[in-house]
Amino acid sequence: MRRRLHPGRRCPRRAARHRIPSPVPTLLHHRFAPPSDPAALGPAWCEQIAPMSRAELTRPAAGRVGLSTFHLGEVIVGEMAAPAQRLERTEQMIARQGLDHVLMQFHESGTSRVETARHRASVAAGQVVLFDLAQPVVVEADPVSATTLLMPRALVTDGVGPIEPLHGRAFAYEADPVKQLLHTYLRGLIACGTQLAPHQLSGVSQAASKLCGAGFRPEAGAADPVEFGTHVAIRQFIQRELHSADLGVETLTARFGLSRATLYRLFAAEGGVVHYIRDRRLMQALRLLTEAGSHRRVSQVAYATGFADEKTFSRAFRRRFGMLPREARAAAPAAPPPSGDAAVLHGWIRSLAA
Repeated sequence: MRRRLHPGRRCPRRAARHRIPSPVPTLLHHRFAPPSDPAALGPAWCEQIAPMSRAELTRPAAGRVGLSTFHLGEVIVGEMAAPAQRLERTEQMIARQGLDHVLMQFHESGTSRVETARHRASVAAGQVVLFDLAQPVVVEADPVSATTLLMPRALVTDGVGPIEPLHGRAFAYEADPVKQLLHTYLRGLIACGTQLAPHQLSGVSQAASKLCGAGFRPEAGAADPVEFGTHVAIRQFIQRELHSADLGVETLTARFGLSRATLYRLFAAEGGVVHYIRDRRLMQALRLLTEAGSHRRVSQVAYATGFADEKTFSRAFRRRFGMLPREARAAAPAAPPPSGDAAVLHGWIRSLAA
């Protein structure tokens, strides 16, 4: 017997054919639009890149100026044409922003001069420079065009190793096939970025991460593959156990079956394993203090990141960032600004998993 339908009611199966499909999420793409007034270009540009650096134009902007970025879920890829400028990241800025990311800039034209606490370097066309956003830096740049890649530290260090000694250093990507392949891959992502579907973003992000690991891993003979794997495993364990007050040299030597001498040697580039653990704890504390909507007390953050007491934590925090924990929390906005170009980039950067 055929089921009768209520008058005016269509068959569910037939109705499904006419159902309006749900909208597909669009890829996050942001483009900086330079103002038409030349006098307003400098302030607009400085405001645009404020989420990463304090900028000051050193000459009036001439020629093309622009910034186009794609948020690919786990990484941010972009291309920029920047005016002559001075860029600076200070300890206070690091403390206010709470970023623990790595920025790579593939220079395609122009030159810049980079100064860190460890060294000075010049970056020319055909070179890529790495910036650890948890360390201070000053950059004096001519007009530069570059392709950029911004990634959470964990995505980089698990394939590359310690980032700290690479901060501010330049490498010739046109002379290295894997680095050149990474640059070509990023250019390809930008070219077809608006055509990518949301379900593809994780794959393309991971591909960028793998290429970084292949292109910036220590050269053959510079690091033993077994020790490199052990180093990665120890860093991952440290990151998981930052909350534990027992995390230290004794715990690591027992868990990984290493001597103290071997453990110290593995972390020599990071200033020693004790220094590395404390710095990771402080960066984790910084994120907890500066994340939007955080209401944790300073003492809660101290205990959550493995410090024995608030006084020890506050003293270490001030040595690292030049301000007290309560000052860093007060300096961080309660929430990202609701609108504006700088707010978009700020929100994207904060959304990347640390």
